[in-house]
Amino acid sequence: MINKYGKYFLFLIVLFLLPIVVLSGNSKTEIAIDNLNTAKSLQAMHIVNKYEAIKENEKVEEIPVFNTFQEAMKSASTMPVAFMGKLTAYGPDCKGCGGGSACPPRQNFKNGNIYFNDQTYGKIRVVAADRSLPCGSIVRMTGISIYSEPVIAVVMDRGGAVKGAHLDLLFTSQKNLEGFKTSNNIKFEILRYGW
Repeated sequence: MINKYGKYFLFLIVLFLLPIVVLSGNSKTEIAIDNLNTAKSLQAMHIVNKYEAIKENEKVEEIPVFNTFQEAMKSASTMPVAFMGKLTAYGPDCKGCGGGSACPPRQNFKNGNIYFNDQTYGKIRVVAADRSLPCGSIVRMTGISIYSEPVIAVVMDRGGAVKGAHLDLLFTSQKNLEGFKTSNNIKFEILRYGW
């Protein structure tokens, strides 16, 4: 016979071991974990495949480089074009800046968010451009001294001094431009013209 303390002891053993036995033998839990891992793997593969497809498209296309910004803009709405120009940098706290994007969707830059999540290109930088280059245009910039790789950005902002072949790259603050210096002879490739 089990005394009253033995019953409590047996009850405690069952209480602690039951969830372990149930969870270890629960195929639904194992299936859920497997499905979650499979979903994550499929999502990662989709992202890699999408990136590779974009890279392949970029390699195939020979983007013509125009002599002037005006010439490039004449053809930009019908095909990818490139031009050479000047790149400067700014922060949302610069003199005369409002801290938000001039283009919809109106994004707040004061919170340090200098990126935009584009449906096609993913997480990319923000750049201010001349009004003749529409909001939502995607620009690949090559030759920036502080970056070893080209930077892809979306036109989300405007600026009073940003005219023609001059673009302005957004940084977290005017005081933190990551050592950026005004760069001339930057190659700007318009990969998408507007939204």
